[in-house]
Amino acid sequence: MQINRHYRHIQRYRKITSVLLKQGFGYVLYQWGFLSFPGKLLFKKKPGADQLSLAERMRMALAELGPTFIKFGQILSTRQDLLPPDYIHELEKLQDEAPAFPFVLIKKLIEQELKHPLEELFTSFDPEPLAAASIGQVHRAVLAGGQQVVVKVQRPNIEKEIETDLEILYEAARLIEKRLAWAETYSFTGLVKEFERVIHEEMNYYAEGRNADIFKRNFSGNPDVLIPTVYWEYCTRKVLTMEYLSGIKLSKFQEIERSGLSRTELALKLADIIFKQILIDGFFHGDPHPGNIAVQPGGKIVFMDFGMVGHLNEESKNIVGDLMMALVGKDAGKVMKATLALGMVPKGVDKKVLRMDIELLQKKYYTVSLDQIGLREAIDDIMGVVFKHHIHLLPEFALLVKALLTLEGIAQELAPGLSVVTAAEPFARKLLKERYTAPELSKRTFKNLQEFGETVSLLPKRVAQLLDLLHEGELGINLKVEHYYPQKEEFFNRANILINRVAFSIVIASLFTGSALLAGNGNFLLWNIPVAETGFVMAVVMSFLLLVSILRSGK
Repeated sequence: MQINRHYRHIQRYRKITSVLLKQGFGYVLYQWGFLSFPGKLLFKKKPGADQLSLAERMRMALAELGPTFIKFGQILSTRQDLLPPDYIHELEKLQDEAPAFPFVLIKKLIEQELKHPLEELFTSFDPEPLAAASIGQVHRAVLAGGQQVVVKVQRPNIEKEIETDLEILYEAARLIEKRLAWAETYSFTGLVKEFERVIHEEMNYYAEGRNADIFKRNFSGNPDVLIPTVYWEYCTRKVLTMEYLSGIKLSKFQEIERSGLSRTELALKLADIIFKQILIDGFFHGDPHPGNIAVQPGGKIVFMDFGMVGHLNEESKNIVGDLMMALVGKDAGKVMKATLALGMVPKGVDKKVLRMDIELLQKKYYTVSLDQIGLREAIDDIMGVVFKHHIHLLPEFALLVKALLTLEGIAQELAPGLSVVTAAEPFARKLLKERYTAPELSKRTFKNLQEFGETVSLLPKRVAQLLDLLHEGELGINLKVEHYYPQKEEFFNRANILINRVAFSIVIASLFTGSALLAGNGNFLLWNIPVAETGFVMAVVMSFLLLVSILRSGK
């Protein structure tokens, strides 16, 4: 088994090396340690390769290396924090297309997966595929009950090929990080790990079916959005059967016009749908390109292919909502603040240079309407700053950026000059409004109190640990007071006030938490004074005194 695995790796390494040499990456392979000797072979490349950019050759190499590397390139195209714009734009061109595999293999796999002859499962099954991609292909069929369906079938043996490529990618990432100091900063192994999660999810057709069901539930009250029904009894991890929904692909502009539909209205409607997914549902289509979206007579939007989706929790939705409102309000400072919240800022970032770059963007956008610049240019500018300062976007936000740029591209094709950002405004305002409703404030306050209560309960243990360290002489505090605060006495006076206020706040929080826990238990002090109510009153009075103290200090 180990010998077979080793043999597979050698064969695949040869193929990868051959393709990369042909595209002129021989010297890179040598520098990164994948080739142990320089020579004529190192500089062997196909004629005309020198006339192409490195980004173009990288795209061509990934396309030639097959399904895993095509998918990896598509994931990399979402990482504007890791690659410069010319590479991103080239990788966005990677098309997930492949030659169709024979119908005899389709029939065999379906019968193995669904445990019945094909003729018993379907009254008709078109042997010619509607589409063929790197992982699977799609056929039209009719169920025994007469339902028109599409059947997505995974390519035979694709799992083994992808697992081999993943093992090689992990080995390559570890070697690159070991040999190149800057590679560890970008966490190549982390990137491969995220890619592994995405591709495994995409290969599991059960997961895609569940995604379709969630979209269908989220848009159940919207007659303008159609999501196909999943026929679960005809589904496995390798076979997905869904309702067939006809429509005109959004890339067929002439057909759309002949049907009497307004391209501008379609663009605005699509933007509304995508922003609802992002800002309200927190569950969005990760690849809304024209091939995955169609329109029916009457303007109903049909979504297809739910293999790549994004998830946003409440905190992430709020950050994106802030970003959208900042874009609408043309506030570059808030745009940058929200953008920085989308990722992780490295410790060594030069904050002075970062601030200068932000100020340059502010000057650019101060007098120019976002309608004149467009969402792509705005995001490209923001991502340029993110890339320059090595700010790592979280995966869900990287996918979100790709989805927004795809939406902008479709909207500009349908209705040139249209700004899709304006469509986000009502959703962002709704999100902002909901954030400050009484129930939401109450929920967040209770959650914060719970977390604070947990922190307070850990204080004795933490203090004991600190005292132990102090007793053993292992506690060190490096505080350069003279450098940051020349007036030492004033510094310590202010520090004393701050510590007192923190201690006072902990007592108040403890009273609130304890009173909340005792509420409704019927506990009383002497003279029948209720414990919970007394605690709440004391906490409110102390909070008022603390607030007065802060306001009087003016700081």
